Amino acid sequence: MSPKLLSSVLLKTQILQFLDTDPGHSKINLVDQLWQLVEHDEHERQRLLDTFPYELAVAPVELRTLLGCSGSERRRWIREGKLPVLEYRAFHKAGRDLLYPVHDRRVILAILPEQIELWRQEHHEQVSQRRSAGAKRAGQKREAHRAARSQSWLEWERTIELWQQQGDQALVAVFSLAHWTMWASRWAKENQLKVARARKHATLYRTRKEAWYRLKDEALRILVHTPYARLAFYRPPEADKRSLHLCQDHYELWREDDDYLDIWDFFSIYEDQLKQCTACTFKMEKDYYALYSVEILASNLPEVRFSFHIPYPIARTWLPDPTHLQRVQHIEQEGPFRFGRPVLDEEKILYREADVLTRLHLALQQVDSLYTQQHEQA
Repeated sequence: MSPKLLSSVLLKTQILQFLDTDPGHSKINLVDQLWQLVEHDEHERQRLLDTFPYELAVAPVELRTLLGCSGSERRRWIREGKLPVLEYRAFHKAGRDLLYPVHDRRVILAILPEQIELWRQEHHEQVSQRRSAGAKRAGQKREAHRAARSQSWLEWERTIELWQQQGDQALVAVFSLAHWTMWASRWAKENQLKVARARKHATLYRTRKEAWYRLKDEALRILVHTPYARLAFYRPPEADKRSLHLCQDHYELWREDDDYLDIWDFFSIYEDQLKQCTACTFKMEKDYYALYSVEILASNLPEVRFSFHIPYPIARTWLPDPTHLQRVQHIEQEGPFRFGRPVLDEEKILYREADVLTRLHLALQQVDSLYTQQHEQA
């Protein structure tokens, strides 16, 4: 508390009433008298605080100075009830009315440094306990995840044993590659979703997505040439990609013809005229949205089947002409992907991205080594 504070928060009439003195004095002299009185008389100082608790309330900035605390400590002590709020006051900022708390000066001045240190010690102990409990929970969670992964790998080994009982080494190698290629496809889709949602790491997720799709294509290039592959071709109802740019004259004709006419309806009406126009541009990519359908299966394991789809523009250079393949019909699913899905949350625990990558590389090496040996023996 200072003369400047007294002058700013108390009215002249309030000071006159408190001092019970001659009203002929200026406010500056009255403030000086009041300050001299409360500075040297503790009883009068207390009487002043009791008389004007709201006028002399402590605002946040002054409270931090009086208690030597930080803003976060002040807010925490208010939440915990250690600093009772006398009232909330408003100030206008950025077009909004914001509230801030003020405190009874008598309460604030009664808080001893020892009490502040005790509050801080209690907080440090609470933080330590929460961190210890959090670390314990995290450790338990990690251990549960490790146990779940161990169980998953045991089940995978039993699956391999079953395949070995039903088939030969080639079948196990091909099916293993197909299995990990399936998870590569899911992680590719997972990173594709992350690209769409990301705010900070979109470039990282895009790089991962592209790397996964490259690995998937590499694996499929091998799988399609194994005896367990069955190729087909899927052509959706709108398989061709069309693009159209109208010149200024035809654009105005389109807008004048009918404001609600779709551009492709307009194209169908004036197709010959638009194709002859040198300023208009029409391009059609045949089967752009079509897909090769690849299934990996064996007659002695009818319950096991792996299914993949490869965009026609990507695979047309290394897969047969679609006219020589059986046509298949599929029901496309709703959502961001026509076929397949990303990794589910619970699957991310069992099939971590790094683990799938390691297993896929190993499967690629095994199939490559197997077919190299067969070629040398032949």
